[in-house]
Amino acid sequence: MTKNSESLTSYILVCKNLQKAYDSLSEEYANQNCKFFIKDSEKQSEDFLLEDAKNVVKEAYIAENERKIIILGAKTYNIYAQNSLLKILEEPPRNIVFILVCESKNVFLPTIRSRLLIKELEYKEEKIEIDLDLGRLELSDIYDFVQKNSRIKKNELKNMLQEIISSAILKYRINFKTKEMEHFEKLLQLGDLNSRPSNVLISLLLTIYLKRN
Repeated sequence: MTKNSESLTSYILVCKNLQKAYDSLSEEYANQNCKFFIKDSEKQSEDFLLEDAKNVVKEAYIAENERKIIILGAKTYNIYAQNSLLKILEEPPRNIVFILVCESKNVFLPTIRSRLLIKELEYKEEKIEIDLDLGRLELSDIYDFVQKNSRIKKNELKNMLQEIISSAILKYRINFKTKEMEHFEKLLQLGDLNSRPSNVLISLLLTIYLKRN
C-alpha cells in the first residue's frame, strides 16, 4: 500500500514553533499534493482571517482524483474564519484532508476541536550562542555582529534579543534602569512585528554600549 492510498484523517497539529511544523509537514508529505495557506510569514498578517478561510473553501472544492492535503497555519484564527470552516471540516469534499497548524489548541473554538484529532509535535528551543563580549563592547563589534545577523528569521531574532539581555544582566552584571528595561521590552515587541533585525539589534547593542561607556 502506498502512502498516498493510506487512510489519513484531518487533524490539528500543535507545535510551539510554527516554522518547525511546516518544515516537518513538507518533509512528511513531500511527494503528495499539498496546498499551504500560511499566515506567519514576514510579509503577511499572523491572523487567519475570513478571506483566508474563503480561499481554503474554494481550494477544497476543486475536484481531485487523488488525495489533496490542505494545510492551514497561523498564530491565531479569527472567529469568523473558524465558523466559516466548520461545515467543510465536518464534511470535507472527496479526497480532501485538512491539517490545521497552531501553537496551542486553545486558539480554536470547541466546535473545531471536537471535529478533529489533535496531535502534538515536540519542539525544543535551541540555545543561541552570542559571540559578543558585552563587557568590552566596541562600535566595531556592534557593526560586525549586526552585519552577520541582518537576515535572521523572526523567531531567531526574538531568541537572540532575549539571550543578549539575559547575558547582560546575569553574566556581565549590568544594572539597567527602568526606562532601559522598558526600551528592551519594546524591542522584543518590534521583533515580533517583523521589524528589520539590523534596526532592533543596533538599538539594543548601542544601549548596552552607552551603559558601559
